[in-house]
Amino acid sequence: MRIDRRITKTQRAIQQSFVDLLSHKKINQVTVADIAKKADIARSTFYLHYEDIYDLYEQITDNLLSGLTNRFDRFYPIKPLASSFKNLMQELINYVAEQKQLFQVLFQKDSENKLTNHLTNLFTNRILKIEKISQYNKQAYFETLFTVTGAINIFVNWLMQDSDTEPHELSNILNQIIMKLE
Repeated sequence: MRIDRRITKTQRAIQQSFVDLLSHKKINQVTVADIAKKADIARSTFYLHYEDIYDLYEQITDNLLSGLTNRFDRFYPIKPLASSFKNLMQELINYVAEQKQLFQVLFQKDSENKLTNHLTNLFTNRILKIEKISQYNKQAYFETLFTVTGAINIFVNWLMQDSDTEPHELSNILNQIIMKLE
């Protein structure tokens, strides 16, 4: 199946316009008319691709998280842990850095921590499943939850407040922290 570049270009313009507007407004203040004007498209064109603003938001978030989980799945499970964990962290951090503006806007607008909670649940459950950890093994569950929550919060802090730390440096720091927990 061949993807029409015009469709991709239009969707990219709509998404970028939405993210730009979202960085200055709350989601309920962004209108289809605002997006259409900024993307230089007709409102009807917007509706060819998305049902409404919330559908657009959901698709952007889903695509972003899909990219993150795809990278996670390529490097996890990791054996031996020490050498591969650093590669996993570097890959995830590079992806977050590539999508920095989008992640920043989404976390900035995440006043109820829905995105953070979604990421925590997503990766915790993924690791528990891959490692075949029973839901009744409370020790392993809380160790996994602790590690995932800590890593996600470090990512969020790095994105929102720490502009000095380079991605490779953050990867090294996270790797050292995880190795101390082993």
